[in-house]
Amino acid sequence: MWSEQPFELLLKKRLGGLPEPSRTDLYTDYSAARRFVTEQITGLIPAVEPNITDHSDRHLTEVMERARQLIGTSDDYFTPYELYLLAVSIMFHDVGNLHGREDHQAKVAQVYDSARKQEARFHTERNVLLAITGAHTGCAKDGSSDTLISVGRLSFLANPVRAQELAAVLRFADELSEGPHRTSAYLLNRGMYKPDSRIFHKYASVSDYAVDPALGRIAITYSLDIERSALGLEVGNGISIRDMLEFCYARAIKLDQERRYCRHYCPLLSAIKEAGISLNFYFAGQRLNLDIPPVVLSDLVVPGEQAKRIEDCDPRYVVQDLVIALDGLCEGSDVRLQ
Repeated sequence: MWSEQPFELLLKKRLGGLPEPSRTDLYTDYSAARRFVTEQITGLIPAVEPNITDHSDRHLTEVMERARQLIGTSDDYFTPYELYLLAVSIMFHDVGNLHGREDHQAKVAQVYDSARKQEARFHTERNVLLAITGAHTGCAKDGSSDTLISVGRLSFLANPVRAQELAAVLRFADELSEGPHRTSAYLLNRGMYKPDSRIFHKYASVSDYAVDPALGRIAITYSLDIERSALGLEVGNGISIRDMLEFCYARAIKLDQERRYCRHYCPLLSAIKEAGISLNFYFAGQRLNLDIPPVVLSDLVVPGEQAKRIEDCDPRYVVQDLVIALDGLCEGSDVRLQ
């Protein structure tokens, strides 16, 4: 059962300032789109793609919540029409998965047309929505990952729309929508995901993302329960601690790249100036006393510096040294990383 989201309350408030019939019709149109997606699409995606992380209604509410957090106190930054288009785009951004995961962003149109029945009054909505959802992942026409560059200013119901900025918010909100709700511990622990998908589900299970626009930061917390196997330290599900750490580092760097990338196209996102990464380790039910501070990926760039990895920010995060230290702590040794 869908519960009204804070983003939807903002949408209602902003649409309330429009004259009739737009005020009533637009929220009715949004509600119809939501009903179509949640009743006919999201629940069926696992039948087609059983190994990807969750794309159910929970994911839609999470993306919507992240978008609301990114807007923060700037309630008037987007026009009511733009907020409406962002809301509808959130609903449709992943529906292409129903036709297969690969290039799912390019498969939205057929689902959208089915929902809107190709009615002429939705033509300008379709133009904007397909531009926004098509840029939330994948590759640009030139083969690069710069999908936002080709999203220009469009129009909707004779009103100008900053589609590129809306696409940037959707893309970053989607990137921030990660956590245990995106996987099933039951399926993961019973090996019911394919081996090449398992680490993505494990990542979801150990991750917690917090968005704090007031402080201008994203906080990523990883909580890893370590166990010992014949092959060394693992985080369960046959995944070594080394592989998990390297995967976490890569995802954290990717998130920070998305932060910088999306804010380039949307000034609203400039309020988020850094991403902090914290590691927590547990063994046999006890938290390991590994005294290393969080790593902060900020906007500070020192001239002449190379692009940083997590290990470059703090040498105590070097994976090989960290694994050795964790092994010692699991054996009961008092280890301090230098």
